[in-house]
Amino acid sequence: MGKSASFYETIDQIITHGVQKDILHLYNEEHSFSGNYMVLHGKRVVNFGSCSYLGLEFDERLKDGAKEAIDRYGTQFSASRAYVSLKLYQDLEEAFLQIFGQPIVIVPTTTLGHLSNLPVLVQDEDAIIMDHQLHNSVQSAVTPLKARGVYTELVRHNRIDQVEDKVKELRSKYRKIWFMADGVYSMFGDNCPVDDLYALMDRYPELHAYLDDAHGMSVHGKHGRGFVLRDRVMHPKLIMATSLAKAFATGGAVMVYPDTDQMQKVRNCGAPLLSSGPMQPAVLGAALACARIHLTDEIYSLQADLHERIRFTNLMLKKYKLPAVSQPEGAVFFVGVSLPKLAYNMVARMLDCGFYVNLGIFPTVPMKQAGVRFTITRLHSFAQIEEMIAIMARELPKAMKEEGITLAEIYKAFKMQMPEEAELDKSVDTMLAQSLSLSLSHYRAIAEVDRAEWDAMMTDRGTFDWAGMHTLETSFTHNDLAANNWIFDYVIVRDQTGKPVVGSFLTTGLWKDDMLSPAAVSRHVETLRQKDPYYLTSTVTAVGSLLTEGEHLFVDKTSPYWKEALLMFIEKAYAVQEQHKAGNVVIRDFHSIDQELDTLMVDNGFVRIAMPETSIVADLSWEGKDGYYNSLSQRSRQHYREDVRKHESKFDVTVVTEYPGDAVIDQWYGLYQHVKTHSLELNTFDLPKKWFARIFDNPDWEVLTLSLKPGFGEDDRPVCMVINYKGGNIYSPMVIGLDYTHNKDYKIYRQALYQLVLRAKDLGKKKVCLGFAAATEKRKVGAEPVQAYAYIHSRDTFNMEVLASLKENTVLYARQS
Repeated sequence: MGKSASFYETIDQIITHGVQKDILHLYNEEHSFSGNYMVLHGKRVVNFGSCSYLGLEFDERLKDGAKEAIDRYGTQFSASRAYVSLKLYQDLEEAFLQIFGQPIVIVPTTTLGHLSNLPVLVQDEDAIIMDHQLHNSVQSAVTPLKARGVYTELVRHNRIDQVEDKVKELRSKYRKIWFMADGVYSMFGDNCPVDDLYALMDRYPELHAYLDDAHGMSVHGKHGRGFVLRDRVMHPKLIMATSLAKAFATGGAVMVYPDTDQMQKVRNCGAPLLSSGPMQPAVLGAALACARIHLTDEIYSLQADLHERIRFTNLMLKKYKLPAVSQPEGAVFFVGVSLPKLAYNMVARMLDCGFYVNLGIFPTVPMKQAGVRFTITRLHSFAQIEEMIAIMARELPKAMKEEGITLAEIYKAFKMQMPEEAELDKSVDTMLAQSLSLSLSHYRAIAEVDRAEWDAMMTDRGTFDWAGMHTLETSFTHNDLAANNWIFDYVIVRDQTGKPVVGSFLTTGLWKDDMLSPAAVSRHVETLRQKDPYYLTSTVTAVGSLLTEGEHLFVDKTSPYWKEALLMFIEKAYAVQEQHKAGNVVIRDFHSIDQELDTLMVDNGFVRIAMPETSIVADLSWEGKDGYYNSLSQRSRQHYREDVRKHESKFDVTVVTEYPGDAVIDQWYGLYQHVKTHSLELNTFDLPKKWFARIFDNPDWEVLTLSLKPGFGEDDRPVCMVINYKGGNIYSPMVIGLDYTHNKDYKIYRQALYQLVLRAKDLGKKKVCLGFAAATEKRKVGAEPVQAYAYIHSRDTFNMEVLASLKENTVLYARQS
């Protein structure tokens, strides 16, 4: 399964969870309504989720305009606008020319407008910089440009200084640099720093702006032209899109241009304008009626009524001390609650109390910045606004207690300063420990951990039993290179009897950002790392390590407290992440999706991602080589005959269990580096050479070598070596080295895989874990692919999304560099 599929699975799970809680995919149960009430789940509730901020959807003039248009033109006019349009279109265009004072194009939706604009306006020689919270409709329109090779990158939300830094970095490589943002952001309700952006466009000739002002239209400015153009003239390097489906209260969208040439090019070439259907008569009639209101002074009275309510809402949020993430000038508000589980809880509570509010959750906001989103319209009374906010303030502490989240954690998630008068609650792990008698122990070295207890948790899971961890610690500390120095932390949560419920180890170190990217991407990035070895790298705190594989996280699901214990473990992982200033926490590997655990992880701010498939030979019940041969599939038997048995007699196979001397270690390390350079499917830093020697301090490690017999190779030096761990019932090959000179002639890699299976059988093991990558080759020796998963949480939630952008651009960026 690809990473994108796993991403959409996560979104599907989040939305499904909301549907199951009866707070998403709802239907208004009334046959008709007016005002700001709806009926949901049989209950009359006040609607604080409408984006029709001026309440014009019930205006008789708009309704009459729609009815008259139907009477004159029917319910539909079905023709591409490239051929012919209703006269209503021409009338509406003339009205919007007066509203904006600039060339415009009218389209059925903002999404279709973006899809019309961007492929035409952005050239292959251009670059795109996107604000982290840019609306999804714009980002979706950018996606086809990536396939053309257009460079795209995310910057942190509203960090105009980072935009300038990127412009300086990219201006010598690209014809134009487009910065894309929202005028008013649809979730947090804050605004783009348009004045600062105008100043940057004046300073840098290459910089152009593309702004979506959907939530600013009608609410701000002369003739309701929006936030971006509220008190500004149109910048000659600005393209603006705005929606007619929010405060304008009809449907459709308007694209605004600085000159006629760009407008006409989009009108002639924009794909949706050539082949998609037009706005239909009813919508055009209502829009024309609304535009005429905007061209009178009445619009300013409507705006004033709304802005009184916006100011009142900001005052009420302060009065009731709710963690609002911004102080909007517009009608969108966001009360932060941090984790998704608390957002679900609060939206359900508000609905039960008679108020419909929106769920603000990933992917519309970062995973750990979930919240309650609500909107204010001109139809809300001041009493309704205060009552809703007061009830939210009453319910939030109850929900926080249920979900084990403190006010301090909420403010920290949004990087907001905690109010001085607020009382700090106890931390989650302290509350859980007191109520359930769970205890958490944190160790800095494996020597501090009881060996029998650790092995009881970790034996047969991989190479990380007590002795295996000792080898890792001695190998990945006190090295010259930063990438080969890891920080080790061990965390065990025990119940009141002292029995472990959850436990694992964490390593903090440098990871390559392209580790899971396609090999072609990593190959280009490695050329850049010749100048800067740590280019595109991040500090990561991971359950497990870059040299271990398997189900690292021990969870005793027979314990009634396993979920609470896992939450304590996660809280400690967060603390370790903060202490070591790591960007991400990664918990890996899981060889199947446990639905309960999966829900808990996503509710607590983790995103599930698919790792490369791992390969496991699970059946070693056969006897002898003939038994092994008969256990293979028909296709694998053919490979065995042609590629393995045919050449088996040409190899000497040796098992090395004692330190062979420095010269041999040097040979092995050279073979390892051949493979490391050749295969970038899982791109990590080179292992320190001392690990190849340290393994012999532990009798559970051994090295299997293959040498060609005289007459087949140049000498008796190994052409392949595999370092294996044989603890418990599992045989785990961890590192392979290969001389590719004769691989094509003698199928050395396939021979090595075969010999590893035979060795595991000779040792009486129950299965062979052949590891990540090369799944097709491993299937030929009887291995079955197992999809592995991991969960990732970012301390700076921006990192997860910017990483995807970095991966998409590394090939192009490397070429340009």
